[in-house]
Amino acid sequence: MRIVTELKEILYTKGLTLKYVAQQLELYLNKPYTLANLSNKLRNETITYKEMKLIAKIIGCTLELK
Repeated sequence: MRIVTELKEILYTKGLTLKYVAQQLELYLNKPYTLANLSNKLRNETITYKEMKLIAKIIGCTLELK
């Protein structure tokens, strides 16, 4: 399963949006971070491990590598 699909499923069950995640990433990283930027990184699978760790923290999940 693609990372974008998995993340969207988790966000849906938690009642969160990608826009919320992008806003929180902007706060944590202290740099501009847009919904379009996040969507592109997820769709193209170019998101960094650091960003995924932060996303997991933001949405209250753990990151599991397989």
